[in-house]
Amino acid sequence: MPKTNPPFLDISQLEATYGRPTSIVLLACRVYLGTVPLDSLVSYLHQAPVDWKEVRRLCKSHRITPVAYRVLLRCTPPSPWADILKNELKRMAIHSMEKAKETTRLVSLLRSNGLVAFPYKGLAFSLLFYGDIGLRESGDIDLIIDPSELPLVNELLKADGYDPDEEDFAQFLGWEHFTLTRRGYNLKKLDRRNLPIHLELHWRVIYDYFGVGKFDNRFSYETSEQLSVYDQPLPVQDDFQQFKYLYLHHSLHDGHAYLKTALDIAMGLKKLNPSPTEYTTHPILRELSDHFSLAAAVEASNLLFGSSYALPPMRQNSQLASTLANTTLWDKSLRPEDVGTGFRSYFRFHTALIRKRANFYPELSRKIQFYFQNLVHFFQPNVADYRRFSPKSFFQYQLLWVIRPFRQLIIPTDPLQREERAQRRSQLHQIHKEKV
Repeated sequence: MPKTNPPFLDISQLEATYGRPTSIVLLACRVYLGTVPLDSLVSYLHQAPVDWKEVRRLCKSHRITPVAYRVLLRCTPPSPWADILKNELKRMAIHSMEKAKETTRLVSLLRSNGLVAFPYKGLAFSLLFYGDIGLRESGDIDLIIDPSELPLVNELLKADGYDPDEEDFAQFLGWEHFTLTRRGYNLKKLDRRNLPIHLELHWRVIYDYFGVGKFDNRFSYETSEQLSVYDQPLPVQDDFQQFKYLYLHHSLHDGHAYLKTALDIAMGLKKLNPSPTEYTTHPILRELSDHFSLAAAVEASNLLFGSSYALPPMRQNSQLASTLANTTLWDKSLRPEDVGTGFRSYFRFHTALIRKRANFYPELSRKIQFYFQNLVHFFQPNVADYRRFSPKSFFQYQLLWVIRPFRQLIIPTDPLQREERAQRRSQLHQIHKEKV
């Protein structure tokens, strides 16, 4: 195991730095990964009073509720928390099963019409790396499609009851221009409980404005593997492709700000179990190591979980690994109300996120390219700008590049999407009341 910075391994120092609830949640992850015994967590829980409300909030904020709850329930939480965790875990398991069925149905629907469709992230990664569809928390259904087929996919899904979020914007720009400048397309419909099913279609691994350089940002449409989900065949790309997609989508996109991301990396490494030499011989691992500081993310996973996954022999950066581990634990220790609202909060949140993303570029030239392209992206109009100003021509739309920064000053985007999340919580609460 590589030498590490003790504050990221010793629980007493973790508690002093990040608080007791964060230490409990991290210990639960370690128990799940098998790097510490369950008795260690039980003993730690009995050392002092537990703020179960904060532990629950952190599990949700870090998006590791299924894993953490299953471990914590083995520690016999006091009443009423045992029942609260059990009930939430049961609801999440039902949600995961229903989402798995819908994912499989949608892939079958699109492929039976001769279109490209693969499951992305959620269901595929849960089955391949966790071995259980209910162990990895995810909110949306994500599918990989061919961007040239988006108009056909859109019509087919509309006929199936899905309502596109951005159809007017895509038609205004033109489907080809839309797919060249965007990475995904969103739709939704209501399920049998009147809850929205959010569907995201993807045709790039990450946004081009992340400064991808020579990195191949496309998905692979080749597969020789199939999973069986509810007696339905589900085509998936191989384990290395899945690891690549998830590592980049969540590490780079989210800035390594969730324990879920670190745990996903750990589960991927556990399944792939690469040797040091494979980081230089396997094309995907070599690509990730050369372009996106994979070595630091692997070492950060070891720091957080006390694991001993092999490190790439090149581009190791222990300082960056410590930074990533610190970011993972510190970000969610802040409550949502601490983030604030208004342009100042928007600017602070997004500049911090950009700095976190820049950590993943090992070369100075790539960092500079990344910062420049993010600056350009800040001026790029999105669907909200299009609908607010309703341009009548493409020339008028181009003027929004000038207007957008001023719009953000007056009506900044909420970085935490509070209104949308509040609506989802309200819907879930109403359904729960009706069942009771």
